[in-house]
Amino acid sequence: MAPPERFPAAPLLVGREREQAILREALDGALNGRGGLVLIGGAAGIGKTTLAQALCREATDRGARVRVGRCYDLTETPPYGPWVELFGHEGAQTDALPALPALPAAQCDHGAAPEVGSQPALFRDTMDFVAALAARTPTLLLLDDLHWGDPASLDLLRFLARSPARLPLLIVATYRADELTRRHPLYQLLPTLVRESAATRLDLRPFEADDLRALIAGLYRLTEADATALAAHLLPRCEGNPFFATELLRALEDEATLTRGDDGWRVGPLTRQQLPPLLRQVIDGRLARLGEDARQLLAVAAVIGQEFRLADWAAAAEVDEEVVLVIADRAIEMHLVEEMADGARARFAHALIREALYAGVPPSQRRRIHRQVAAILAASPAPDPDAVAHHFRQAGDRRAAGWLVRAGERAQRAYAWVSAIERYEAAIALLDADGTDAQLRGWLHYRLARLRRFDDPRGGLAALAEAARMATEAADGWLAANVLAQQGFLHMLTGDFARGFPVSEAGIAALEHESVHAEAPLAAQDTISAALARSALIVWLPYAGRFAEARARGERYLVEEEEEEEEGEATGRGRGEIFTALAWAYAAAGEPAEAAHFFARSNQWYRAAENHNRLGWAYLEELHLGALPYRADDREVCRRLATESADAFARASATWADHPPRTAWLPLLTLTGDWDEAEALATAEHVAAHANFGYRITPDDALTRIARARGDAGRAWLIVREWLPDGPATAPGAVFYFAAVMMQRIAIELALDAGDRAVAKEWLEAYDRWLAWSGAVPGRAERHALWARYHRTTDPGQARRHATQALADASAPRQPLALLASHRTLAELDTDAHRYDAAAQHLSESLIFADACHAPYERALTLLARAELHAATGDTAAIAAPLDAARDILARLGARPALARLGHVTLALLDARPSYPAGLSAREVEVLRLVADGLTNAQVAERLFLSPRTINAHLTTIYTKLNVPSRAAAIRFALDHGLR
Repeated sequence: MAPPERFPAAPLLVGREREQAILREALDGALNGRGGLVLIGGAAGIGKTTLAQALCREATDRGARVRVGRCYDLTETPPYGPWVELFGHEGAQTDALPALPALPAAQCDHGAAPEVGSQPALFRDTMDFVAALAARTPTLLLLDDLHWGDPASLDLLRFLARSPARLPLLIVATYRADELTRRHPLYQLLPTLVRESAATRLDLRPFEADDLRALIAGLYRLTEADATALAAHLLPRCEGNPFFATELLRALEDEATLTRGDDGWRVGPLTRQQLPPLLRQVIDGRLARLGEDARQLLAVAAVIGQEFRLADWAAAAEVDEEVVLVIADRAIEMHLVEEMADGARARFAHALIREALYAGVPPSQRRRIHRQVAAILAASPAPDPDAVAHHFRQAGDRRAAGWLVRAGERAQRAYAWVSAIERYEAAIALLDADGTDAQLRGWLHYRLARLRRFDDPRGGLAALAEAARMATEAADGWLAANVLAQQGFLHMLTGDFARGFPVSEAGIAALEHESVHAEAPLAAQDTISAALARSALIVWLPYAGRFAEARARGERYLVEEEEEEEEGEATGRGRGEIFTALAWAYAAAGEPAEAAHFFARSNQWYRAAENHNRLGWAYLEELHLGALPYRADDREVCRRLATESADAFARASATWADHPPRTAWLPLLTLTGDWDEAEALATAEHVAAHANFGYRITPDDALTRIARARGDAGRAWLIVREWLPDGPATAPGAVFYFAAVMMQRIAIELALDAGDRAVAKEWLEAYDRWLAWSGAVPGRAERHALWARYHRTTDPGQARRHATQALADASAPRQPLALLASHRTLAELDTDAHRYDAAAQHLSESLIFADACHAPYERALTLLARAELHAATGDTAAIAAPLDAARDILARLGARPALARLGHVTLALLDARPSYPAGLSAREVEVLRLVADGLTNAQVAERLFLSPRTINAHLTTIYTKLNVPSRAAAIRFALDHGLR
């Protein structure tokens, strides 16, 4: 077991009282079982590490366990590098602790693999280990210089940071804020840590003049005049940076400008002192006092790294170890180097000291030292492939390629995929420069494509094209077959099913043909068998709208799996995806109960496999395909699915960047009228997921719906054309099915909004083709409702037939949102045909569904239709309520087209309101006219689609208003006033 961390003597801390109070409060909380995360940021030398180490000393004094993990800039930080250093102190196990997490320790052999089956399992084991440590003794974990941390380390931090509030555990991380560009992973992670973990952020500011004077007063006993002069001299040079100030003061001491006498310190003539303006020159001046030989030896250590073994230093410098020990002692006395607790290692007191030393080594000498260091490390019993690769790369030595591949494989086994990609890309660049080993280059390109397939499928396709070229050059048929299969799947990930399926089928055939596999130069964990490729193809069938085929193949796959299970040969790989594919197929077939059954099985499978990313997608797909079409009026179910999806994405987001958790709520935010939030989130997702169309279905559905409802037809058309660049001519099955039909519906509505019947008809006919080709049940009711709208003004009979069929299709199986729209469409047609009672009944049904589905926009449209009905009947007293309610909703949503329609209704009432004698309403005049035409009450009721009782009630009201005693007198009134 390594000795515990040993901290240097406490330096003078000035001007950080607020920060120290905050850190002390955080430590108090951890010691009392309420941990947390603190992020300390600032410029290099501003005092981040000093402040953190002061906290570590206090924590140690108060009985807490303190562990430190560091990141280093001039070396390739291995996956989980700072965590490996941090947990290295806990190498010995006891019965009270779980097994040490299987992180890829820097000292492990490159062939060693983690002992866990997934990154979620690795993270969970690490959390269990940390929780057990903290349960035994309150614990403080310091991650220093996290801006140099590898992406996997940041992922693990995010995962662990969700739990300290329940543990006696304080995590502190320091980072250089000026190193973080917008693309830096830590820059993107910081607001997430604050949001998810309630992290405390401390951004250290430069010293003020008073702080510098306090620093001088604490270090030196000076007269007031000398102290003032010294502070005035240093302030413009140190720029408020404590490290710079300290180094400048030491330089003044070394140059005897600042001297100590019996009665205190004295300051010499500063005006004649030419202090160098650059820190490197200040440090060089101090190093020069070591002597040239010692400075050169220390420069060798700087090439090795921020932290170095004394034995490696001596070997690289080609001197006896006793020599470096003497130099190390002198450097420690000058505060340039710190001795490590084990006595065999040392580290530079500050990264800036090492940077200055490293920059002072001539490039040719630097390359030579790097080569020596690489050879020394490579010959060690358990070489770290990242460190060896780094030094060979800096030396310009082609041996770096092989070590980069080994480092990439280690990172891949440790689920540090970003690091793996970086290592493979670097190896390929070196191999390409030589133009040799086409087979290895081909397999590396293939592996890159596999790692990139989700976040950058187009980049993956480019890598596969290179792999195919290398496979041909190397005559590697097994590589060529794997490449072909993967090309098909990546084409589908980009939404290009027209190319994806044929290429995938060709790849499967090639895999079956390659019965004898060539010896691959890489481990075979990324290759794919023909059987696995066939099962993967099943998963893609419903995405393309091939539902019947997906159902048939999926059910056959499950039968075969059950048979193989009985024989003990089933692997179970991909079974969760098969369950999902079957759920899609049953949902599309109008069998929601069976769909729910398979969604439940897929969710159970993903949860057991700890595949939280896929679990989040499965819940989101169930919301889209199962709940919203068939159970939109069950708010509890819809919210549960959105919550489950968001929770799963949150658990997976430390590894995957598919979706932020809030994306799972987009469908409900759109439905429930939270459009500003939905639009902002969807816009961000649309941009972030541009490379992978699959990730854009949810945000683009929200964007187009909201854009159309708000009158931004241009934006909606732009997204439609991105999905369907061939417009209505897009062949069924060529792109993502559900995205295609969603965009087709939007296109139809946009064309009808604009009064462009020709364009609307083209899109309607395309929509018909896709629905007929797929056999899908969802969408049929919407299809007929759209045709009804198309025919409304030109062929009312045809419009009514479509609207009636829409209602029937929406009823079996029951689809609440489709029922809502179908009832409203029939109501509008009934209003046009003067079937006012029937229209009122349909509108009442539509409102019931709008309320049950919590759909304010749909409610507003239905209220507007009700106002139009009242206007048609002349019932002016009843118009105000629905108009006002609709206006309130539409104004809040910013639904400009519907507001304009509402305005037209209002103006029509004011400008063209009919005036009938005796206060008769339009409906009463209509009844009186039919009676005057000689129709009986029963015949009038049949003509107006009303009941005879309603007609009798109307006649009673008419007699009262006309003050007449009989039917004949009422008819005479109608004739006299021209109402017949």
